[in-house]
Amino acid sequence: MSMNYEELEQLFYANEIEECIKEGERLLVEQPTDLDTLFLMAVAHHDLAYREGHEETFTSIQAYVIPYLQRILAIEPNNNKALYNILNYTLSNEYVLWQIGRPQKHITTDNRDEFVSYAKRLIDQSESAVYGFDFLVKIYESLGENELLLDTIDQGIAYFRKEFIDNRDLLDKNVSYFWLKKIYVLDYSKLSSGAELVKLIAEQIERYVSSNEQSYLDLAEIAYENQAIDLSLKIMMKLIEGDNTATYIQEGLVKWYHRFEGLINQSYSNPDVLYYQLIIERNYANLLGKEDDFYFKHAGALMKSNPKDYASFHFAGTYLYEQGDCLQAIDLLENANKLQPNACSWRRMVESIFLAHQMISTSIPTFPDKPRDLYNEAVNIANFINELNVADETKLEFRMIELALYQQSYDAFHRYFDKAEFESDTLGDRHNMAMCCNNYAITLAAFSRYAESAEIAQEGLQYSEFPELHHTLVDSLMKGEDYEGANVAIHNFFGVYNEDMVYYYNYIQHRASQIVVHDKLGLSEDIKAEAEELLFEIYGHYNDNPDISDYDFRDFEYAKNLVEGVLYNLYAEEPQEVRLAYYADLAKRFPDEANPQYNLMQIHNEAKNYKEVNKTARLYMENKRSFLLNDFDKAKTIYMIVKSHFLLQQYREGVAMFEEYNQFVGLALEPTEYSLWLSYGIQLQDKLNNRSLVDQYVDQFQAIYDQEGWSYDELSEEVYLAKAHAQYQAGDLKEAHKTLNYVLAFDDHSALAKEYKNSWKKPGLFSKFF
Repeated sequence: MSMNYEELEQLFYANEIEECIKEGERLLVEQPTDLDTLFLMAVAHHDLAYREGHEETFTSIQAYVIPYLQRILAIEPNNNKALYNILNYTLSNEYVLWQIGRPQKHITTDNRDEFVSYAKRLIDQSESAVYGFDFLVKIYESLGENELLLDTIDQGIAYFRKEFIDNRDLLDKNVSYFWLKKIYVLDYSKLSSGAELVKLIAEQIERYVSSNEQSYLDLAEIAYENQAIDLSLKIMMKLIEGDNTATYIQEGLVKWYHRFEGLINQSYSNPDVLYYQLIIERNYANLLGKEDDFYFKHAGALMKSNPKDYASFHFAGTYLYEQGDCLQAIDLLENANKLQPNACSWRRMVESIFLAHQMISTSIPTFPDKPRDLYNEAVNIANFINELNVADETKLEFRMIELALYQQSYDAFHRYFDKAEFESDTLGDRHNMAMCCNNYAITLAAFSRYAESAEIAQEGLQYSEFPELHHTLVDSLMKGEDYEGANVAIHNFFGVYNEDMVYYYNYIQHRASQIVVHDKLGLSEDIKAEAEELLFEIYGHYNDNPDISDYDFRDFEYAKNLVEGVLYNLYAEEPQEVRLAYYADLAKRFPDEANPQYNLMQIHNEAKNYKEVNKTARLYMENKRSFLLNDFDKAKTIYMIVKSHFLLQQYREGVAMFEEYNQFVGLALEPTEYSLWLSYGIQLQDKLNNRSLVDQYVDQFQAIYDQEGWSYDELSEEVYLAKAHAQYQAGDLKEAHKTLNYVLAFDDHSALAKEYKNSWKKPGLFSKFF
């Protein structure tokens, strides 16, 4: 009994292709019109031969692939899959054989009409028309039928302009692809004059896009051969905006540098040519055989001879900026912006001003730059911010610049795609716009504009699918507490990606966010079990991977904190002994984790078990990665340790830690918390008879109360009693009683104050010896 199609498919995907073919051909004897099996046999024969090389593939296509696909088309003449593949396999194989210098033809003058008809059938199917035109062009190219080729190219371009009128990416890419073929045909066949070629290039070059960087060199050469120097320069200016990583492209750029140099010496003048020369000197000094600072010296000379030239000021300022000479760079970059507003010059000027004067520009111009350039400058300012070692307030001011640049880029992208503004940009496609949306959304979220952030991230996903956009969207929805929206976004993410498709630490964040959403929306039958399952998986991952990088650990910690937060809320109303048992068990099972120790510290503090408070607080700080321990949490934990030392009568240990961290805690805590910290420091210093330090800290304590306008209270009473006691211990009975009188002047004073007042007498002459 023959196998069915599903079994054949399993053999194919298991790479048992010979067996698949054997069984498939047996099945076709019984079911000769089974289209799925016919197609699978064509593919299987191709893939089997492909292992052996391109010439073997040619033979197999002739012997098996074409006949099997022809059998399908005999049954269904317009079968889309068969039409596409019969053309794709044959033309692709022909092209590869031509590339390796062993040309053979599947499509000849004898069978051309048959294959032309296949391409035309695809053109008649709207979903495949683009492929149909492409195949038809390639057939005529292969056969050297130039008039039909040019006619088909024009038909294709007309179709693209109508079909993709609302999609600039597809319009530019498809038109450019066919238009370049037309230029090449007209050039080598001499069917058009040089003047006509130049006119064609000039008309289309602003909308030309191509990842084939060689094509720009070819177009520039055609223009040059026909004395259209300005057009050549325009083409080369587009080329320098690409990747330009290939050696032969860099050599081409340098060739044109020398060519322009000769033309300049012959009085050729164009503002863009100076920019071209300087950027080549800056980026390819080694290929030019020049020193790295040659472009700076050249720019300096041009500033004198061409004082209204933007490029010379821009590049001279750039050199000084990169050398760290910010003071000198500022004026040059400012002049560059006056001559020609430019986001790059302006951004470098802003950074230079800050580095030189610690000042941040609050006036952000509207730039005429194309969308991708604005996006790149926003990324550059973001990188600058990340490297700054300054206060958060300063970083936030810089982030306002970052936000403005992303917004300008976003707006420019909309003008690019919706209103066809700006020249076409190969790298500034919809994916680049989606990246802009992602970064713009992240920056909006930094200003707590979560609804706007989510909206922009959602828009980005319409343009390009990549995991980080999902992450930004979910993060914004979660922080904005839009749990219904987050539930949909998380579901969409898991509908596209599984754990093997994205980075683990990003993936785990989405799972953690889902736990929070299930908790908030009541979507889980057992949220505790669901949360614990993920939390134990996260804890276990860390046990198995203790060397997670700091970069990854931030995402890892965020996911962990989300789940820990859900469980904390579930246990918040439980009796103290239940919470203690739960977190003690977690700490025992996962001794390297910080969160169980943090919760144990809080629970033991409630129970006034200060020995355990001290222990768990220290373990918390030990387990928590330092770069994730914010100043407030660190200060509060140190406060708990100092407090426990005092209450455990470990005065020397308490004083040592107080003195070590007092300045840090003063900066980290608000006045309410810091005054409490000071009260323990004062009492500790009193226990060690350090009167001078007691007086110093009491003055500091009172200054906070005066500044905040707070009234005398129980905390003040503790502090002043400690002050009085330190004075008494130092033998200054008069000052001690003076301080006690201050305390006793308030209603509801402590009985201890009265006791001190009645019992403190002037020490006897010999009391110090007993």
